Amino acid sequence: MELKGRVALITGGGTGLGREIALQLAAEGMDIGINYSKSAQDAENTAAEVEKLGVKAATFQANVGNTAEIRSMIEQVDRTFGRLDLLINNAGTTHFIAFPDIEAVTEEIWDELMDVNTRSAFFAAKAAVPLMRRNGGGQIISTSSIAGLAPGGSSLPYSVSKAALVHLTRCLAVALAPNIQVNTVAPGFLQTRWAAHWSQEKILQNAERALLQRLTGIEDSAAAFVMLAKNDSITGQVITVDAGLLNRV
Repeated sequence: MELKGRVALITGGGTGLGREIALQLAAEGMDIGINYSKSAQDAENTAAEVEKLGVKAATFQANVGNTAEIRSMIEQVDRTFGRLDLLINNAGTTHFIAFPDIEAVTEEIWDELMDVNTRSAFFAAKAAVPLMRRNGGGQIISTSSIAGLAPGGSSLPYSVSKAALVHLTRCLAVALAPNIQVNTVAPGFLQTRWAAHWSQEKILQNAERALLQRLTGIEDSAAAFVMLAKNDSITGQVITVDAGLLNRV
């Protein structure tokens, strides 16, 4: 897909990986919609950085765990930009619970993680598809995790929600072909705000266990989204960017 002059919406786009994706897509000439739930100032700061790259930016507040707010957000994107070519389902949440501690996994935690990490991606896609088809098609790229490819990560329900997102990607790729491509990126351990929940020892262990002996780069992970957005021949795929952590020996 030619990116210059097109429009991308990034959920959870104001911080961490979402922010880096926004900046890299803006550098390619895309106008950027930045969704946030609570981090309004971070979203505005990212929008200002995006605009310094010579493109348009706008922020949209919505809790993606709420379907009505998702629909409202997509309508606002349409009113603001008049089109939508790329949806990036990047918003996510978690609770840090050791896998063996299943008693700590409440119904509320389970539902929250599934709503934000998986369910939202489907309903955002559903709302975005008519806008994309109005201009001939588009792309949907979601942020999964290597925790969705093998048991691991911050908690059992988080791992399950990301695994479900991987299969949702494959199913949507079938449902929306041939004019909308659907893919996902599965990063390894990223040093974002979530890393504050891990000890320095745990962070170093992740780096040492990876085949490349380092943590996953946020810039490298974001670059995978840009690569997919540019490519017209990939759909239904999972691109793993994890410094070899998943394939550790």
